[in-house]
Amino acid sequence: MKPYPLIGLAALLVFSTPVLAQTSGVLPPQAVADQNIKAETADIATLQIQAQAGDVSAQVQLADDYFTGNGIGQDYAKAFDWYKKAANAGNPEAQTELGLMYAKGYDVTPVDYKEALHWTRIAAEQGYVGAQYNLGVAYDNGLGVEADLKTAFDWYLKAAKQGYDIAQFNVATMFEAGQGVLQDLASARDWYQKAADQGNAPARYNLGNMYLAGHGVAKDTAKGLGLVEASAKQGFPLAQSRMAGLYYAGESVPQDRVKAYAWALLAAGDGDPDGESLMKTMDGSHLLNEADMRQASALADTYASAQ
Repeated sequence: MKPYPLIGLAALLVFSTPVLAQTSGVLPPQAVADQNIKAETADIATLQIQAQAGDVSAQVQLADDYFTGNGIGQDYAKAFDWYKKAANAGNPEAQTELGLMYAKGYDVTPVDYKEALHWTRIAAEQGYVGAQYNLGVAYDNGLGVEADLKTAFDWYLKAAKQGYDIAQFNVATMFEAGQGVLQDLASARDWYQKAADQGNAPARYNLGNMYLAGHGVAKDTAKGLGLVEASAKQGFPLAQSRMAGLYYAGESVPQDRVKAYAWALLAAGDGDPDGESLMKTMDGSHLLNEADMRQASALADTYASAQ
């Protein structure tokens, strides 16, 4: 199970929302906002001057800003142009982002996996972690190159060794399944653990299931349940569905139909088919009365608010 796509600035946006510093209260809020806009405009103007003068770091930052619309109107065409200038100058971040733009097009360039692979490989061979991961995705899925699980594993492993949690998760799944590498459940456990320690929800889910089943590890119900529940509380639908099933059957936990319905409600809300199926079963069997249903709904809200 490797649900993660190519990474790049588009994928990283959810983690890069800026936090505004607190002000002294001297300026009213609107004045503070106006001041921030002016500062951003000045910064963009400075970046443009620096980028046009050949400053590669400024070119990358300007491309990022055009890509995200940070302090300037979003403009994928200009982002593409500035990434290409910086990529030609040898910057691996720009090469990775340029590769991603070729892979996805963004209505700027025709999708061109061959060109995407070219730039991604150059960055990966410089040790840039995002490019190493993306190259693994390309070989894993046959994007611009013949699918090759062994080569995909090798590139994922390079990124994993640099601490990238999604690559660590992919390495673990491949060790667990014996895809692209000889099956090694102990190594799968170790890489899941590394990713889980960084808060990776799918890794927590898979590792939790290993402990619940005693699959390649000594069975540890408490540890397994804790990992699956942590993943579920992060909003991972498969983990939510798993928690619903455990509470419904009374497996590894005392049977609790209210908690089962609450977790199924959350999983179904994210489109998980097992969660939807369990909800239909419980609804059809009339296992919960109106008070139970209200309690389950409130509990689901509590779980969701903790995500």
